[in-house]
Amino acid sequence: METLELKNPEFGTEAIGNKLADLVSLRKERTNPLVAAGHMDHDIGIMFMFQAKKGVLSNSGAASKLVNPYLNSYLVDISTFETLFNTFSPQGKGIKFEFIFISQQDYIKYTGSTNVSTGANEFLYFVATPLDHNDNAMGHYIIFNLGHKFEADMDFISPEERRILHNNCLSSQFYTNMNTYRAPLLQAEGIYYTWADINKILHERNIDGRLYKEVQFTLGEVIELDIIREYFRDNPYYAFDDVAYAAAYNGNEKRLTPIGRYLPDDLVGKEVFFDMGSLYP
Repeated sequence: METLELKNPEFGTEAIGNKLADLVSLRKERTNPLVAAGHMDHDIGIMFMFQAKKGVLSNSGAASKLVNPYLNSYLVDISTFETLFNTFSPQGKGIKFEFIFISQQDYIKYTGSTNVSTGANEFLYFVATPLDHNDNAMGHYIIFNLGHKFEADMDFISPEERRILHNNCLSSQFYTNMNTYRAPLLQAEGIYYTWADINKILHERNIDGRLYKEVQFTLGEVIELDIIREYFRDNPYYAFDDVAYAAAYNGNEKRLTPIGRYLPDDLVGKEVFFDMGSLYP
């Protein structure tokens, strides 16, 4: 088995996903009847996505939005998470989603989908890597934007392919520009989720009590605490737990992070956005 390079810090075993949950609540004494029924936790998730467009993604090096070096979204069927969970959770502690740079040709070959939301020759994608209890890889899987039902014995790449694609990302102008944006600190190279967090995704239900079918990930940016504080000072209907936010995100400001959205979406009354997990290294 291949040993992953990202060893410092070690991947944790505690449940660390969805740090966006419960950060925002309504002030009952100031409640607006128009928003009283809503769950507002997802507000920060939306802010993450808009901040990324004017921040970490704004200097992508692309000549136009038509050739951005990333996709509009990264969709995964929850049954795929279920397959990975059932197969690998007894053998390890979590799963890593590593940044790679992939060509249009390889993307179509690996995913079986010709629906590519950018005209760029190469763009950002993620490889799913289950980890054993010693942080060793137990395979590298293609799971996002598949044009077919996921099959573990078919939708994988070799350790050497993963290494090349990951290095393509780290050496790309896009990744260099993201590092410049965050200088002197560096961007993440991957995102980690515990199996406990994946299990929560499997059992999340909509407002009608039905299980969701898919998760759609969109690129976001961790926002500086002072910006969020200012936003909620200007919106007195909400109470914001800045202590919990600082505990979850301090030190990761200006980093790229995918934001998940459960589908099919609820029309009213349900928080549907969550963050992807912990950024590494």
